[in-house]
Amino acid sequence: MSISDWKRTIYAILALPACLGGPEVRRRLARRCLGAEPRRGAVLASAAAFPIAALIWFLVWRITTYGLFWDDATANESWGGPSLAGAWIVHFFCALGMAVPCMWLLRPLTRRQVRTP
Repeated sequence: MSISDWKRTIYAILALPACLGGPEVRRRLARRCLGAEPRRGAVLASAAAFPIAALIWFLVWRITTYGLFWDDATANESWGGPSLAGAWIVHFFCALGMAVPCMWLLRPLTRRQVRTP
């Protein structure tokens, strides 16, 4: 997972709403996030990439805030429990196992949305 993969997730989250903003908004977003020019009619690829990027950012948010949702009453039922540290580590690696393939899927979807030099 490189910085360009994270930029791709940001682009995938914002590309679908940017379609509503018009071609100038899409152009600025593609230049800023991917350093490329957007293609015309890439709405289908944007719609496919959006839920994948949303899942990645949900996983990041959920893992970083995992301790806020910790309940000692159900700690024994948690994966990696009964300690918060053990549960955090197990859930982190589960999320990582989901985020890496999702980022891999975003590569062709974002490539389909922009013109490569």
